[in-house]
Amino acid sequence: MQRFQMTQGMADLWSVNCVCSWLKVNGFENFTTSFIENEIDGATLLGLSERMCERIFPKINDQVRFMAILSTLKAKEKNISLLHDEEPDVPENPTAGCFQLRFPQFLVRSLNNKDPDLKSHQRNKLKNALIQALYDTLSVQTMYPTHTQYVDLMRTLLMQYPFLREKYGSGYDALLESLRNKFKKERIPLISNSEVAKMRKKFSLPNGGRKLRAESEGSDPSVKKIRATLEMHDGEADGEDEHSIQHHKEAMKKEALKQTPNYDLIINGMVKTQKYRANFIQEHSTAAVLEEFPYLRHPFLILEDVKLISKVDVEKRIVTNFAKMSQKIVDKAPKSALKDKCLAGLDASETEEERRGQIVNTAVLLLPSVFKEDPQQLFVIDKDPVFPTPTVVLTGCRDENPLQSEAITVKMDNEEILLDDGSVDISLALAVTFCLYHIFQVQYPKNLRKTVSFLETFVFEMKGSVPIAVQRFYNSL
Repeated sequence: MQRFQMTQGMADLWSVNCVCSWLKVNGFENFTTSFIENEIDGATLLGLSERMCERIFPKINDQVRFMAILSTLKAKEKNISLLHDEEPDVPENPTAGCFQLRFPQFLVRSLNNKDPDLKSHQRNKLKNALIQALYDTLSVQTMYPTHTQYVDLMRTLLMQYPFLREKYGSGYDALLESLRNKFKKERIPLISNSEVAKMRKKFSLPNGGRKLRAESEGSDPSVKKIRATLEMHDGEADGEDEHSIQHHKEAMKKEALKQTPNYDLIINGMVKTQKYRANFIQEHSTAAVLEEFPYLRHPFLILEDVKLISKVDVEKRIVTNFAKMSQKIVDKAPKSALKDKCLAGLDASETEEERRGQIVNTAVLLLPSVFKEDPQQLFVIDKDPVFPTPTVVLTGCRDENPLQSEAITVKMDNEEILLDDGSVDISLALAVTFCLYHIFQVQYPKNLRKTVSFLETFVFEMKGSVPIAVQRFYNSL
């Protein structure tokens, strides 16, 4: 054991037998055969990635223990190699997927001391130096790194400096985003670089690149639909045929037009015709769908339809999840005229129960501003929607205060969806709006994507991945 402590500064020169001896010293003698069969010498050992280790160590416990001692070995090896080199160069021919990180000495000291500036969300000297060093390492290979190359580099960094691991996502999402942006910025002036010139020529073909404003999102007169990816109930598998589906449709339509419809009858028809409706909605306009299925104007039945599609009770999760976050969302929303009016409306609440409800409504209205997105993609006040996508419409707002609106509805494709019986408030309108995206298979607007991602993942618990900015905001609540 003493011999390895004294010589691990030259670990890259170890033979396969030395590596096996090192394994035995650290309690991994059962795996020496695998190392011999794979001819893993010192240089190979220092280049092992997490994915490679998974092939050698079947048990997660062994993987974690091995990566810990390997990380310690790499850190000591790197520190020794930097003792006499103030500004070391990146190796001339680094191996793809196996990076040897070499940093300026001042950065190494900061990394070893776990300087908090390196984990700050704000850009600073140390953070910039780290990104520059990572860029220098990877740009030697290519100016257009692949996803695999980015990931390998990030994992190598986190193995050597685990304290840099972020608390969300993959553990390196923010660093990766900064590094990607660094490459984009550095490529801009490289007109004479052959690799950059080749890629620009490739992606500057007709109809390539960013779309013109006239072709961009929001210019179409109707919503853009996507193919439904959710598993649909197959009515035909339960003995339904064209005749029986037509019977269910007529019964649902007749019942939905009644002043007090039988919801149980309609919901039964919704179950029987689910696959048929999904196909019909995909191929027809919003007006035609509402004509064929008028029950989609009832808030309760809209919510029930999404339960069938996604097994999620949207309204319940607004009450249980969104309500708990509402006050903090309001507090963190940036200052604006809308926020001032909403806060004035909160102060005018007559009871504590009314105030709690208005806090939820206020959070709905201010949520897009938290992510610097266009609120008109979600709601409009005393005017028609600007976009064809589902939009909450607030009318008769006293003093232009949306919390004091006389009527609330939801429109899509210039069609008024809701039959408001006076029970619709802003939070219910939000639930309906979200449901319409799923029922009508409508693409999320680009300028509302973060807002919808936040709702989908953290309020309605329907997805697992979100943009970094959304995850950071949720972590701050």
